[in-house]
Amino acid sequence: MRTRILLILSFLIVNFFHAQDSLKIQKAKLIALTPFNDNIDKVNGLTVGLGFDSKYVFKEQNVKLLQKVNGLNLDVNALGFLFWMFYDPAKGQNIEFIKVNGITISAAGYLRGVSHNGINLSLYNYGHTMNGVSGTLFTTYIEEGNGIFVSPVGFYSKELNGVSISVFNDAEIMKGIQIGGYNSSEVVTGMQIGLVNKSKKLKGLQIGLWNKNGKRSLPIINF
Repeated sequence: MRTRILLILSFLIVNFFHAQDSLKIQKAKLIALTPFNDNIDKVNGLTVGLGFDSKYVFKEQNVKLLQKVNGLNLDVNALGFLFWMFYDPAKGQNIEFIKVNGITISAAGYLRGVSHNGINLSLYNYGHTMNGVSGTLFTTYIEEGNGIFVSPVGFYSKELNGVSISVFNDAEIMKGIQIGGYNSSEVVTGMQIGLVNKSKKLKGLQIGLWNKNGKRSLPIINF
């Protein structure tokens, strides 16, 4: 009898603490401040604040929580210019932890680990993946880009499917169009238009003052 009572009490205690932990995760909020903490799972509506930071969602080593924003994200981080000057995106933690579906208007920009489907207007974009239209005042440095990208200072992506417009365009694999002063890509399927165009493997066309690919180097037009 005592054993049965103890088992019942243990069961009730375990379920009580499990219920308390479940209450910590708010499955969907309408409005939230950024950076998020690990109690927020999803926001369907509006986020406002200083931007997203991965340190709030990695509770333990190798444990990751993917948080989502569906709607409008407003970033009012006044230190955005300083981040752009001193932050090195190549050294950032490149694990996807935030997915934004909608519109972002930012006084700073995404750091590593943020994926976005929609429209982004910001100082810079150092995110993970961008699908849609992205306009930055300075630079873009992402893993994968699908869409249209305008970054006056520089654009870099491991994989680009679409159009990038910048003074310096750099994509390891590019399917689409690069337009700028200096265009560089390992593999090009499409077109490079600029003062200097460079690729190792080209299936398409290069138009510029000097064009170089794995087959030949020519002025004006190369293929």
